[in-house]
Amino acid sequence: MKVKTFLYSVYLDILSFFRLRIAVFFSILFPLLLFIIFSAIWSADNPNYVGFILPGLFVLMGMSEGLFSIGPVIKEYFSSGRIRYMKFMPVDISYFFISFLLGRMLFFIISVLLLLVLSHFIYDFNVWKEMPRYLIGSISSLVIFSLLGLCISFLSKKDTGRTLTNIVYFILMFVGDIFYSMTNAHPILKFIKELLPTTQLLSYMRHENFSVLTLLIWFITLAVIFRLLIHNLKIPRTI
Repeated sequence: MKVKTFLYSVYLDILSFFRLRIAVFFSILFPLLLFIIFSAIWSADNPNYVGFILPGLFVLMGMSEGLFSIGPVIKEYFSSGRIRYMKFMPVDISYFFISFLLGRMLFFIISVLLLLVLSHFIYDFNVWKEMPRYLIGSISSLVIFSLLGLCISFLSKKDTGRTLTNIVYFILMFVGDIFYSMTNAHPILKFIKELLPTTQLLSYMRHENFSVLTLLIWFITLAVIFRLLIHNLKIPRTI
């Protein structure tokens, strides 16, 4: 019975996702458009650019999903007080959050696979060779940036949370080797870049030297901060 309830909850999350046209566009269609545009511009002079831009888009998708879709949505359940009422539902509240996260991850993986299929048919990219590494790196980026999105959302007020998220998003996007290499950047920028999770995730997917320790530090630090924020959170009594 619990399995049926859980699967039905996942099904409802999938339906709610498709009702949001903006979410469908930015989660599935927008990465495809970015890939077509950037690869068309740069791959003519550099055939290896397809293998460069794909990991960048996967990390960008993980950033967008974690910072804008997962973090703020879960924060809203707490800040609005709805989480208090959900505790009285006949279904364990953990089922709701797990099904929500699995639904997001499902569409995230579908977007990754669509990009790989598109790259195979347009540029004859070796999908099967790179798929395991890309999936591991993409899911890792979703986990890390979901934790980052949760920490930003729970640390900031409602009015400033969106602004702070945008600032973090653009810093990570432009300093993290997503669309172009920053090997010739200023030494200070290169130093900052090496500390970012985006750089290490991209290096892993691009078969470059990467630091597992840096990724673990980010994951553990964000997980601990989020646990402390949840523990000290005061839930409103009314919606």
